[in-house]
Amino acid sequence: MSACASMNSQEEFQDRKLIDTSKNEDILLEKGVIKDSSFIVDKYPISGEVEVLNNQTKVFTPRPKQLFSAASSSEIRLHKLGEIRWVYLGLEPSAAWPMTIEFLENKNNLGLDSFDPNSGTINSKIFNFNNIDSKFVFKIERGLQQSSSEIFVSQLKKVNNSWEIVSSQENKLDSLINEFYEYLSSSGPASGTSLVALNLNASNKTEVITDEISGLSKIKLRINFARAWAALRRSLLLAGYKIIDEDRNEGKFYLEYSVRRSLLDRRPDITSVEIFVKELNSKECLISTNLDAENLDLSEEIISQINQSLS
Repeated sequence: MSACASMNSQEEFQDRKLIDTSKNEDILLEKGVIKDSSFIVDKYPISGEVEVLNNQTKVFTPRPKQLFSAASSSEIRLHKLGEIRWVYLGLEPSAAWPMTIEFLENKNNLGLDSFDPNSGTINSKIFNFNNIDSKFVFKIERGLQQSSSEIFVSQLKKVNNSWEIVSSQENKLDSLINEFYEYLSSSGPASGTSLVALNLNASNKTEVITDEISGLSKIKLRINFARAWAALRRSLLLAGYKIIDEDRNEGKFYLEYSVRRSLLDRRPDITSVEIFVKELNSKECLISTNLDAENLDLSEEIISQINQSLS
């Protein structure tokens, strides 16, 4: 049985013939798809080929690569997740870098001490806080979207010749972050970029991958589970999905979704869709749906909408 299938597959492959797009018009005429080609005016030609398979003509183009782009280049948001505080900025990290340094340089009661563009960290000068040496640390990373940055801000204190993070109950981060946010908001569109910080633009946090077995797309996030869960929840709401239930322990969101099949489509109706967040390790997670290969188009649509709203 498998031998026959293999022979049929080989014969089918041999029947395939790839023809350059310049001959598309002749093929359509020859196959009787059209009788007159004079009305065809291709103002926006797309590179592709016509495949002739067992006397059937199919026109296809490669699937476009999915990109991540910030919704607005001037968008600024404040985020908080537990003890973590950060500012989302719709600019590349190399553009956010000089703006952050300028903020510290112009802050009279603080000032700039040191920075490391390789790690993306910028340190304020040391100041006294509750009779303890303290400092603020800004860490600039690439955001979940392509043209975006995430600027994490922490307050550290010196304990036994080492630096420790000050808890949210003790620190004064809120006032500093609000001041930093106002500074970025009033700075206007940034035109400068830092050459020394260009390496920060290359570290992607988000990647769309394809499952080798099912062919379904999944989103790989290089962040921890808590952040991935929060980011996915926000993305689903921004994309307009109705979350009817969620189970954080299982890493599942249950979406209200209705797909009614036609009489010719024997696939079962869909009344809901599950979205999974799977922790791969302490720094990586995977987002996927519970749909199978028969519902590839529906799964691709949901993954695409989630991806466009992640932040």
